[in-house]
Amino acid sequence: MKLELQYAQHRVHRQQVLQIITAAEARGQQRLDELNQQVLSNLDRIINTLHDEADVDTRVSDAS
Repeated sequence: MKLELQYAQHRVHRQQVLQIITAAEARGQQRLDELNQQVLSNLDRIINTLHDEADVDTRVSDAS
């Protein structure tokens, strides 16, 4: 349950960062775009890790 909440929160944050990146690109704010691209990469890594952990938890509980 905790993983699901973290996963959802990070997905929301990712959507917000994508909106910031899109707006920064439209306004030609390269530095803001670059900084948020780094944040986006970190969020993608976190989301993938949480997703993988949830898959492992599901397989373990299914095996029980």
